[in-house]
Amino acid sequence: MFRHFVLSFAIGIGTFGASGQSIKGRVQGDDGKPLPAVNVLLLSSVDSTLVKGAVSDTTGAYTIENIRSGVYLVSASMIGYRQAYSSPVTIPAQETSMEMAAFTLREDAQQLGEVVIVEKRPFVEQRIDRMVVNVANSIIASGSTALEVLEKAPGITVDRQNGSIQLRGKEGVIVQMNGKQTYLSMAELVTLLQTMTSDDIDQIELITNPSSKYDAAGNSGIINIVMKKNNNEGTNGSVSLGVGSGKYGRQRGSVQLNHRTKKLNVFGNYSGNHGGNYFHLKGNQSIDNGEQVNYTDQETYIRFFDRGQNAKAGLDYFINKNTTLGFVWTGFWNNNGEEGTAGSAFKKDDSEIIYLQAQTDKTISSVSANQVGNINFQHSFKGKGGEISADVDAGRYTRDYSNTLLTETISVENPDMPQAGLLIEMPTIIDIRTAKIDYSRSVFSKWKMEAGLKSSYVASDNDMTLSQGEAGDLVKDDSLSNHFQYTERVYAGYASFSGKIGEKTQVQAGLRVEHTHSVGNSLTLDQVVTRDYLNFFPSVFLSRALSQNHSLTLSYSYRIDRPNYQYLNPARSYVDPYIYSRGNPFLNPQYTHALELKHGYKEKIFTSIGASFVDDVVFYVIQPVDSIRTERTPDNFGKAQSYNLTVSFPIKVIKGWNIQVNMLGVYSQFEYTYLDVPTTVEQISGRLNASNTFVFGHGWTGELTGWVSTPGVYIIQESPWLGSVDVGIQKKIGSALSAKLSLQDVFHSNMYKAEINAPSYKTDFTLKFDTRIVMLNLIYTFGNQQLKGARQRRTGSEEEAQRAN
Repeated sequence: MFRHFVLSFAIGIGTFGASGQSIKGRVQGDDGKPLPAVNVLLLSSVDSTLVKGAVSDTTGAYTIENIRSGVYLVSASMIGYRQAYSSPVTIPAQETSMEMAAFTLREDAQQLGEVVIVEKRPFVEQRIDRMVVNVANSIIASGSTALEVLEKAPGITVDRQNGSIQLRGKEGVIVQMNGKQTYLSMAELVTLLQTMTSDDIDQIELITNPSSKYDAAGNSGIINIVMKKNNNEGTNGSVSLGVGSGKYGRQRGSVQLNHRTKKLNVFGNYSGNHGGNYFHLKGNQSIDNGEQVNYTDQETYIRFFDRGQNAKAGLDYFINKNTTLGFVWTGFWNNNGEEGTAGSAFKKDDSEIIYLQAQTDKTISSVSANQVGNINFQHSFKGKGGEISADVDAGRYTRDYSNTLLTETISVENPDMPQAGLLIEMPTIIDIRTAKIDYSRSVFSKWKMEAGLKSSYVASDNDMTLSQGEAGDLVKDDSLSNHFQYTERVYAGYASFSGKIGEKTQVQAGLRVEHTHSVGNSLTLDQVVTRDYLNFFPSVFLSRALSQNHSLTLSYSYRIDRPNYQYLNPARSYVDPYIYSRGNPFLNPQYTHALELKHGYKEKIFTSIGASFVDDVVFYVIQPVDSIRTERTPDNFGKAQSYNLTVSFPIKVIKGWNIQVNMLGVYSQFEYTYLDVPTTVEQISGRLNASNTFVFGHGWTGELTGWVSTPGVYIIQESPWLGSVDVGIQKKIGSALSAKLSLQDVFHSNMYKAEINAPSYKTDFTLKFDTRIVMLNLIYTFGNQQLKGARQRRTGSEEEAQRAN
């Protein structure tokens, strides 16, 4: 078993080096006349990702400045013309200015009338350092929620029951939006994504092994949701409207605006979501107390009422060509409700005689708001002075939560039991303050140094009041109420060096240091838990071009998962009087060693072998309290190790029909003690994703996507074969309007099934949601659609966002 340092990769290291170099050139048409307003892009030669861009002026001239040393491609594109590419361009480490040969763009006759789509980006792309899900062009994704789109991404599993997201079978993933955190725990993030329209999303990036520049949080990597952006001076925008229905109807709408001048870029967007969903749980369990076996049959049906809004506004002020000052405000508002019934029937031994039966009417109201303000600064020094950037964030998350239960109980022993009531009220306030600064520059000629500091402060206040008794006469229960406060300070610093060894090997090595001091204080229980720890998180990356068509990368990193704030809160939350959840103030962080080896062939076929080793695994344990009550609580659940094999490749069936295939195989081993029984569990599981894209001509395109997963085990839960299929079709009406029709989860097979088998406790359950949905979505764009959008900033609050609730 690996436990210590192993070398690994640095994608795009070739782009690191001195700043100050520039490329100049001009663009002309077939007739030799200059072409203005042409997009000229500087692309990484490794994976064709965008590095910098420029626009040709009225004379056709363009200049791209402040380029770091490395190997690039340059492309020129304009509507009505065929895109042109340069041969590879090598930028040396020393400061220089390079003159490119003129681009000659030829008119594309097919594009002069109605725009004809010949090919389109696949729904899923595998790049050398990350997997990219192209949401913007997807028919099936259009009009969906962000969560429904995320579920379609290869290797992503959404556990709606526990409110968690897994990447390659592992929890602890960090989710960002444009590199910024959302200040939410995983459960609240799932709720947010459920009320966010997918039409605001451009791409979803899956980064499985981040470098030391990122926060050390997240044992399975980073999911970065990239919102839509645009490309030149002017004004543009788009409006999207979607309607559809599964069992319950849903409506979504969004508007985006962007205005850019040479000195200023102002941007904003707003989207709203209204719809319904349901939660249908069927399960049974048996509890052996040593004298007899008690059986319970459960069925719960909850209808959800989801109403969400989110908005963003900001500006970038370009003080000069080297200095930018930016302001961003983001707000999320959710008003979610639940209504339904939970039924439980209790039997002794294996007889069919029910000695206790309960029917609970449940109502939940959750009104939350999350607002974040960010000030950011970026400056590029002349020559080899490098670049400095800084971010200051201030955010507040608030939630008013109430849970009402009214239970009718029929008991053989007590036939006259009155209707029982239970009311939970918990207002929550979380304040987050972060500040960070990053500096980079070239050193030792062809090497680059990066360093940074970060400070974060979090204060959480949860005041839960639990009242119970006969319906209409509830009394506060001081023994179960709880006022819990939590504060946390994290101070971090990192340094990394990257460069080349020889001509073909690129290296990056870094070390991140984080000191954490936290205090969890239950004012009600007079219980204080203090944590104070210092951690070192190394990361090493190696990348080597074996030949023109083959590349190999190796990566290692050490990471931490701190518990989210609600996991530490000992307060209880009830499904019904017999099933409840509570937090654990003594929960420790979990730590992960992650290793990955990737092979790329012609930048199309990618193979990855990964391994991870986790200590103090955090898992929500389901266990009996007595013969009729069950408790869910997070705990440190032993050790885990897993090995995964990922293969991604495209298939071009015929012209206009492409398939992107992604296959994942996982071997896992868990060592833990459950109900006082030491256990070792091994499992092999797999998942296959396939995305078909079709171009029919005359503005018609289509999609057919699906996934299937084999039976698997996670800690103590086993799951069977599962899968889902989606279809969609799109019509492009002119250049500004498109209509998309989709049917998601055609066979209503996207569900959650699991079972637990322990010597004294067994349970199995099936959980369904409103996933078979028909959606019609209309998108209208206006203005200059080549407008360059706001900078995609990764702010200082990256780990904290994930853990608020």
